[in-house]
Amino acid sequence: MKAAIIEKVGATAKFKIKELPRPLLKQGQILIQNFASSVNPVDLIMRQSKSWLTNVGLSNQVIGIDFCGRVMASKSKIFKEGDEVFGMCPIIKGGAYAEELVVHDSHAALKPNFLSFAEVGVIPLVGLTAYQALYKIGKLQHGENVLITGCTGGVGSAAVQLAKRMDCHISGLCSEKHRGAAHALGCDVVIDYRQQQIPSGARFDLIFDAAGKYTYSDLRHHITEQGLFITTRGETYHIKGMIRTTVDLVLEPQMKFVFVKPDGRDLVALKAIIERDELKLPVAKTFDLTQLTAAHNMMQHGGFVGKIGVKISDSL
Repeated sequence: MKAAIIEKVGATAKFKIKELPRPLLKQGQILIQNFASSVNPVDLIMRQSKSWLTNVGLSNQVIGIDFCGRVMASKSKIFKEGDEVFGMCPIIKGGAYAEELVVHDSHAALKPNFLSFAEVGVIPLVGLTAYQALYKIGKLQHGENVLITGCTGGVGSAAVQLAKRMDCHISGLCSEKHRGAAHALGCDVVIDYRQQQIPSGARFDLIFDAAGKYTYSDLRHHITEQGLFITTRGETYHIKGMIRTTVDLVLEPQMKFVFVKPDGRDLVALKAIIERDELKLPVAKTFDLTQLTAAHNMMQHGGFVGKIGVKISDSL
């Protein structure tokens, strides 16, 4: 099978297509012919060796989290050969930038009907992140007032739609050039984070920092007494921010992190939401597996709406 191998760990993306042996199948696992994946910010972190999660030094390292394809072989009681499935690999393991991969059956669900493999392949990680943040950690209620940072990014786009289906009033932070896209996703109010301030009197039942650039102290005056601040990363991209985030996390019970986990039950819930046409992510561009270096460079430069898709192999 073909897979994209990290040729060099570092700031510059560099992948090589290589033939690898078919992965071995164990009890409770499924072997998937993979048709579609995507690029997520965590893929860059893994590739750049900026995280303790990275398996630095391993030969033939295949990263990639999202997958969508067809079961080729099964040692699972849930799935059978021929089932079309989607899901995410554990972040610490990766493996989705390959034509074939093995996953535990608890990390997958049947693919939503009506959408293509490419459309579904961009959803798992960001969809699960938003779902687990808003519904499981945030306990989002109908009609609440919500602020979402990075509202036109991958996680943000999913979060806006998941909040909208709860009839929430949504304020979104993004750049001015993405204002139209933010409204189209479901934001009621759009704030240009470069030029505008959040109105001083604005209070939110839930603030979801989908951009991963803020900590509780930055926005505490905009949170209601019983509200929550949930972040994917916090202000951890520089030393001072890491200290502030750590202090907030220890001292402030209203601050929570979302650490996304592959969960088949949550994927089944997402499948139902997708099939009700309540969640569909914009795809900025789709690259072939052989163009993975260019796909990672696009993610690194940013400035787009939604997700970057990766076509792994032909689904026909």
